[in-house]
Amino acid sequence: MHISYQERSVSLLLPTWLTLLIRSGGYRLRGLLFCLTLWGAAVFAPASYASSFPYRLQIDNSALLFSLLILVLVIGGGLLTLLLHHLDAGSYRRLHGQLTLMPTAVAVVRKKDGHLVYGNKSCRQLLGVRKLNDRYLYPDDLSEQMLCDFLRPFAGLKNFKEVNEALPQGNGKMIPLLISGLSIRCQWQSCWLLFIDSPRASHCEQVKLENEQRIFQQVLNSLSELVYFKDKSGELIGTNKAFDRFWRGRIEEGIAEEQGRRSIGNSAAHTWTTAPDGSSRLLETNFNLLLGDSGEAIGTLSISHDVTDWHEMQEVLKSEIEKREVTEQELAQRNTLLDTILSASRDPIALYNEHGVYVGCNEPFARSLGYTQQSLLGRSSADVLEPDKLELFRQTDQQVIQQGISVKTDDYVILEDGTPIWYEVLKSPYRNPTDGTTGVLMMARDVTERKMAEQQLADAIMELQELSFVDSLTKVANRRSFDEQLRKMWYSHIREKNPLTLILCDIDYFKAFNDNYGHQQGDFALREVAKVLRSVVKRETDEVARYGGEEFAFLLPNTSLAGGEVVAAAIHRALAEKGLTHSYSDIAPTLTVSLGVATLIPLPNQDYGKLVELADVALYRAKAAGRNCTMTMSEKEAS
Repeated sequence: MHISYQERSVSLLLPTWLTLLIRSGGYRLRGLLFCLTLWGAAVFAPASYASSFPYRLQIDNSALLFSLLILVLVIGGGLLTLLLHHLDAGSYRRLHGQLTLMPTAVAVVRKKDGHLVYGNKSCRQLLGVRKLNDRYLYPDDLSEQMLCDFLRPFAGLKNFKEVNEALPQGNGKMIPLLISGLSIRCQWQSCWLLFIDSPRASHCEQVKLENEQRIFQQVLNSLSELVYFKDKSGELIGTNKAFDRFWRGRIEEGIAEEQGRRSIGNSAAHTWTTAPDGSSRLLETNFNLLLGDSGEAIGTLSISHDVTDWHEMQEVLKSEIEKREVTEQELAQRNTLLDTILSASRDPIALYNEHGVYVGCNEPFARSLGYTQQSLLGRSSADVLEPDKLELFRQTDQQVIQQGISVKTDDYVILEDGTPIWYEVLKSPYRNPTDGTTGVLMMARDVTERKMAEQQLADAIMELQELSFVDSLTKVANRRSFDEQLRKMWYSHIREKNPLTLILCDIDYFKAFNDNYGHQQGDFALREVAKVLRSVVKRETDEVARYGGEEFAFLLPNTSLAGGEVVAAAIHRALAEKGLTHSYSDIAPTLTVSLGVATLIPLPNQDYGKLVELADVALYRAKAAGRNCTMTMSEKEAS
């Protein structure tokens, strides 16, 4: 029987189309039935219906059997392929769901090239594996070749257990791991199912140790003191930022002081050195022996304080002591006591969080608040401090925490036994690296002796100033004080363009008074006259000074010539009322004075000596006029 080219194509095309549909897995049942019906109709239709097709199909019995065989094979192969694909996909989904929930790190790695097929969440956290859409990527420090090299020795095995291996982390460090493997087939390929674990105890201890080291280094870096520590062999193992800034480029010089020490225990030393800005600084360094849990020496800790200011203050104080022999022994004892206290003291230190709860402190700090170290920890500052001091502390704490700056303040504390103590308090911000909480690091240094020494020095300076500017006999201002006040008033009156008045006062016939009554009575008379003169001036800005011998001077700022004449008249009246006997005077039976009053509005091109010159001329005229009177001079009269 003859079969045309078109008829043969149709009979072969239908099975091929069905095969493609089956392999693709995307057909629907009704589509398959439709295709089978169409193909069956073409093959088995009787001759009476053959004329209804566009192409007449004439197939003999052998061709029909061959086509049926091909159809059965194609349909069976397609169904088998779909079944296997469905079973493999379902198996992978179940495996994926089970591995995702496992707390252990699990990875699926292709054997032939080390490709990472899957890694669960624990695996991604432990090894740093990244997931990009449906792909899993190794971290930068870990490659497919490294996994192939590790898995190569187990190629002929079905599984292996707890093999120790160190793989790189993203930070460049090697992490020790325990790896177990099971040979499986995944996605039609031979793969390793890897179970990865880390030695938990050592890893946790390492993390804890690293956290403690970070906190310790952060505390050290918050200190303003210079800190370094060595191991028991003398090797430098750590410093803080203050030490690095001060000794940058000179580390050997910074630790040289310890080289010559022979004592094994704790000790202290004072050393002059040069700061980075070139200034000379005095460092007080405390060397402390570090002991282990069993009491063995494990290293040394050295802390240096800059005590230059304290040293300079001490030198000034010693200079004042030398001038005041009466207090020399007492101040020397105080200095000795101050050195002893500073050498033996330990600075109070405390750590409290943003809520004011003490999370760490030392015994000196606890004692300063009337507690022991154990009883203070866990307490809130609101339960420990008085309300007024608590509010002050909260203000500085907020400044430290919110602005992230260090704040230095002074604090005054009275201990339970009534002892008053001054502290210099430094507050610095800190952040706990484990949970991110913020808080305050507070260091307090006992400066009670320094405060007392400063007060004593201030008292000594005040007394010296009083001796320098007060006349010892009359207790009014001396000539030095007068000159200083005249200079100041002169320049201020130039700026303000106000009149400045000077009165020169001379006791009449005072030489005769001394010659007849004696110098002791003359000193008494000078003191009494000085009292009268002080009683005349009413303003705080006015000044009475002993100008020399029996002469006195009045400085009257912002006073006209007429105002100076009013003060002069008051001087004459007050002395007359006092009535100090002077039987050897040629003009009156009591002490009298001659007064010269001068007034100027200072100009920038003038010298204050001009005012003194005018007052001296006026005083000369008063004496020439017979004494016990007042004469005036102004700039107009002088010109």
